[in-house]
Amino acid sequence: MGSRVTGLVREIVFAFFFGASAALDCFIAAFRIPNLLRDLFSEGALSTSFVTVFSKKSDADGDRSAWDLANRIFGFVLIVVGALTVLGIVFSPQLVHLVASGFEGEKFRLAVLLNRLLFPFILFVSLAAIAMGMLNSKGKFALPQSASTFFNLTSILTGLLFAYLMEPDIIRFPLSGFQGDVDHPPGLIWTQMARGMTGMALGTLLGGVVQWIVQMPSLGKLGFRLKPSLFWKNQAALQVLKLTVPAIIGGAAVQINVLINTNFASYLADGSMAWLNYAFRLMQFPIGVFGVAVATATTPAIARLAGQKDLLGFSKTVGESTLLALFLCIPSALGLIVLAKPILSLIYQYGQFSPFDTQQSALALQGYATGLVFYAAIKIFQPAYLALNDAKTPMIISLVSILVNLVLNWILVFVLHFQHWGLALGTSGVALANCLLLVIGLQRKGIHFWTHVHSRELSKILGASSTAVLSAWGMMRLLDSPISVDHSGARILMVLAPITTASLVYYGFSLLLDVREMVMAKEWIARKLKPDSTRTK
Repeated sequence: MGSRVTGLVREIVFAFFFGASAALDCFIAAFRIPNLLRDLFSEGALSTSFVTVFSKKSDADGDRSAWDLANRIFGFVLIVVGALTVLGIVFSPQLVHLVASGFEGEKFRLAVLLNRLLFPFILFVSLAAIAMGMLNSKGKFALPQSASTFFNLTSILTGLLFAYLMEPDIIRFPLSGFQGDVDHPPGLIWTQMARGMTGMALGTLLGGVVQWIVQMPSLGKLGFRLKPSLFWKNQAALQVLKLTVPAIIGGAAVQINVLINTNFASYLADGSMAWLNYAFRLMQFPIGVFGVAVATATTPAIARLAGQKDLLGFSKTVGESTLLALFLCIPSALGLIVLAKPILSLIYQYGQFSPFDTQQSALALQGYATGLVFYAAIKIFQPAYLALNDAKTPMIISLVSILVNLVLNWILVFVLHFQHWGLALGTSGVALANCLLLVIGLQRKGIHFWTHVHSRELSKILGASSTAVLSAWGMMRLLDSPISVDHSGARILMVLAPITTASLVYYGFSLLLDVREMVMAKEWIARKLKPDSTRTK
C-alpha cells in the first residue's frame, strides 16, 4: 500500500511541475527500456527463479551454501546486466529511435540524454531484486516490500532537489504562477523544462540505488557478506539461469506490446505519452485491488484440485472466481468510464497540469477501462494453465497478441485517427483477444467453467451495475452546474458524491436482484458483526 500511495504521489509531482509536456514524453520514452528490462528480467523471471533455487539450497545445504549461490548471482548480474547497461548507454540513440521513432530534433536529443542517465537504473534494481528475494526466503518481508516505497520517496525528494538546482523556475513557476484555471496555461520554455526533467532523471536513478542499499544491512544481520563471484561452474547458479530463460520468453510479449504502444504514441501530439501514462496508473488500482486479489486466492485452490485430478472441481472454482471478478470489476470499469474526468481532475489538475490535460487523460482512461474486466480475467486464466502444467499455450497466446496489437493500433490510430485514446482502446482490444483465446484453450482441455447459471448471475450483475452507474452520472450532472470545480473541496465532492451514490445503489439493487456474491458478502458481514457469545451458541 505504501508503494502504491507513494507511486501515485510521484505521478502527481510530475503532473504538478511538468503537466503533460513534451519533456515528460521524453522522460517516459527514455525510462521505458530500463523499466521494461526491470519488469522482464530483474523483478520478474530472474527474481522468481532465484528465490525458488535459493530457498531449496538454504533448506537442503544450509546458509553457507545459499550465501555462495547468492554471491554468484550477484556476480552474474554485475557482469551481464552491467554489460547491458554499458551497451544501452552507448547505443542509446538507436534504442530511443526504436522505442520512439516519431521523436525528432530537440525532443529526440533530450530522450537520448535521459535514457543514458536512466540506464544504470536496471543494474541497481536487479541487485535490489536479488536482495529482496533473499530476505523473503528468510522470512523477512516488511523491509524488502517497502524498498519500492524508498525508491518513490527518494526519486521525488532528490529529483525535485536536482531539478531546482538545475532550473529553479521549474519549482517556482507552478507554485506561484499558473493555478489550473485555463485550458492552456502559460508554460516554461523548452530548455527550462529539459533541465528540470534532467534533474528528475537523476533523482530516479538515485532512487534505484537507495532501493538496493536500504536492504543490505538486514542481509548483513542474517550473516550474508557481499562477495560477488563467477557463476558458471556452480550447478545451482546454472539452474537459476535455466529457469530464467523460458520465463523471459513468456513475459517478453507483454513488454513488446508496451514498446509498440510507445512507438505509436511518439507520432502523436506532444503530451500523448504523458496522458496515456497518467490514465494507465489509475487503471492499475482496480486491477491490483480486485483482479490480483481474486487471482491470488484462486491460484492455490486450483493448483490443489489439478494435483488431485479433480477437473470438475477445477472448472467450478475457475467459474466462481471469474464471476467474482466480474462482480467487482464491471461496476469499477463503468465507474471509471463515467467519472474519468472528475477523478483525474481531483488527483492531477494542479500546477502545470491543465483542464485540457485532464480531458485528454480522461479519454485515455475511458479507453483503458473498457478492458478492465478482461485484464482481471486473464489474471485468473493464466495460472489455470500453469496449474495444468501447461506454460506453452499462454506463451503462444501472448505472442499472438503482439500481432493483434500491431493491427489494432494501426487501424485505430492511422486509419480511424483516434489519436492517443485509440492506443488505450487498442490495449483493451488486445486484452479481449487474449482473454477469448485463453478461454478457448481451457475448453479444449475439458475445463468448461461457464454455465447457464453463471450467465444468469452475469445478467443480474450487469443490471445492478448499469443502474448504479446511471445514478453516478445523474449525481454528477446534478452537481455540475451549481458548484465550481476550481477548489479541491468541490473536486472531492464531485468524486465522492457520485461514488457513494453508486455504491449504495449497487448494493441495494444487487440484493434486490439476489446477486449471489452480494448476498454472500452481506451474510459474511452479519456473522462478523455478531457478538462472540451469539456466534458460539
